Amino acid sequence: GGCLGGAAALIGRPEFENVFRSFYVLPSLFHTDLDRGFSVISYELDRKFAKREDLDALHRQGLDLKLDFILNHLSVMSPQFQDIVKNGENAKFRDFFIDWNKFWDGKGEMTAEGYIQPDAELIRDMFFRKPGLPILMVRFPDGRDVPYWNTFYQEVKYPVLDAQDVMAVAGVQYSRASVVAELVNTELAAGKTPAEIDWSAYTDVKDAVVELLESKRKYLGQMDLNIKSPLVWEFYEDTLKKLSDYGAKIVRLDAFAYAPKEPGEKNFLNEPGTWELLEKVRQLADKYNLELLPEIHASYGEKNYEMISQKGYMTYDFF
Repeated sequence: GGCLGGAAALIGRPEFENVFRSFYVLPSLFHTDLDRGFSVISYELDRKFAKREDLDALHRQGLDLKLDFILNHLSVMSPQFQDIVKNGENAKFRDFFIDWNKFWDGKGEMTAEGYIQPDAELIRDMFFRKPGLPILMVRFPDGRDVPYWNTFYQEVKYPVLDAQDVMAVAGVQYSRASVVAELVNTELAAGKTPAEIDWSAYTDVKDAVVELLESKRKYLGQMDLNIKSPLVWEFYEDTLKKLSDYGAKIVRLDAFAYAPKEPGEKNFLNEPGTWELLEKVRQLADKYNLELLPEIHASYGEKNYEMISQKGYMTYDFF
């Protein structure tokens, strides 16, 4: 049926009575933007894919629902991150995500680009999911670029300009503004950043146009949560309660092993931080009668599943 209602109707057929015990629904039923649902904007239902009555129908069929909770990150489009983009230093959620420079303060050298390059020995064993440092530079309302920790996907989008945009900020005539706008749009479409454009013939407009582009940039991506923030733990509990209200009996903890971070650690299954995190989450889950299913990506030979089972948890792995 292309949605959860179709699945509920199929499973509700007489032929399937008492066939299934549990039903796992991917996070695409939530309000998400990227990564097949794993970049959550909020845990409200996306009515294109799921309605509350669909979940209720599955529940009435005696199925234990298993829903996802992504512990490590939220979408850049989440209300919490958009609060930072809009309000900068005055944002309520300023430290809800991980300010890279605050995390590494005193443990590296500040670069010309405005982020700290950590000391080599502190990141030697660190597990990164992509090349380079896991940073998204975020423009604050005061014009500063502030680096935030971004383990997974990111994309920066710049606006398409026309001649009037260039005229408004650079004070040049229409014909010159048209040429500049065409240059900018072509170069950005080719994947360059504003600073990487060849401005040699347009030095008189460079600063104004680059500032315009940077001030209007938009983001996509999954921003790492700062588990040392009390607001994150309020969010954790609110989310677990919501999932319980949806009828969940099992909650799969996606990307939980990335959430505890410390300088010098590998930042995947850190010890003891990983187990401290899981225990605190389990205490919250117990309030709502939820069983936890921690998810990891690891080779079978590493035997991480044994370690997690010894702590009293089921394991969801892809090996």
